[in-house]
Amino acid sequence: MTSTHPNRVSLPDILTSWKQTTELIFPRVCASCQTFGPSMLGAGALCPLCDQLVRLATLNLQTTTLPGTRLPVVSAGRYEHELGRCVLAYKDAGRTDLSPYLASALARALTCLLELSEGELEPAEPIYLVPLPSSRASVRRRGYAPAPLLARAVLPLLCSPVSVKVADVLAQVPAWARASPGQHRSKAQKTLGIEERYRQMQGKLRVGKPALHQLGRYYSLEDATCLLVDDVFTTGASLREGYRVLSHRGARVLGGATIAYVPKRQRYNTE
Repeated sequence: MTSTHPNRVSLPDILTSWKQTTELIFPRVCASCQTFGPSMLGAGALCPLCDQLVRLATLNLQTTTLPGTRLPVVSAGRYEHELGRCVLAYKDAGRTDLSPYLASALARALTCLLELSEGELEPAEPIYLVPLPSSRASVRRRGYAPAPLLARAVLPLLCSPVSVKVADVLAQVPAWARASPGQHRSKAQKTLGIEERYRQMQGKLRVGKPALHQLGRYYSLEDATCLLVDDVFTTGASLREGYRVLSHRGARVLGGATIAYVPKRQRYNTE
């Protein structure tokens, strides 16, 4: 016969109790509606209601053409309400726990983009997701780069017959290297019009240096198939600059994918 110990507490019970205690002391807050309490116990970054609303919002895929090119840009939803607050919290409030929600949305946009580009894909050649980079100052402030982090989170969610990899080949040109004598400091993008955004982005991106570049390593982009990845599509200035840099180095850019797009009526007062 085996003896039982009714008072013995198992390790899973201890962990569950500890998690419940910590959530009572440090309550989890919904990244969208800021609610906390019983509805957030054991939940992720969103309360059950916002979770459903964000999932519904990212089912509304939008395909547009990148200005000045023929490239398609696919976005998972509109930059507004719950989805807009989630993207903003992910970028500026350190809510990296939103990554699973936003990566799922980006995966839908990329899957649609891959279907649109099916005729241009080579089965034997990999596809490179090229995220748009953040400035060094932004990375220092946030502690991470939003687009590259999402690009890596989306890889396990993609179902593609072609190998898909992430390539951090783009880098921002430092402000001191771009500014000419007497040039004023660049303004915040949300205060600029469409043409001003395009002018400000010109020359802002370049092909970066890989690790161990001191040993002669460099990025070879000749005939590489690339998809641009960003968080929000506003005017397309950043995506167009990324396309210019990559195509100048011989890469084949098939399009871009973003989590959300800003409706035209909001593009002058929303970033």
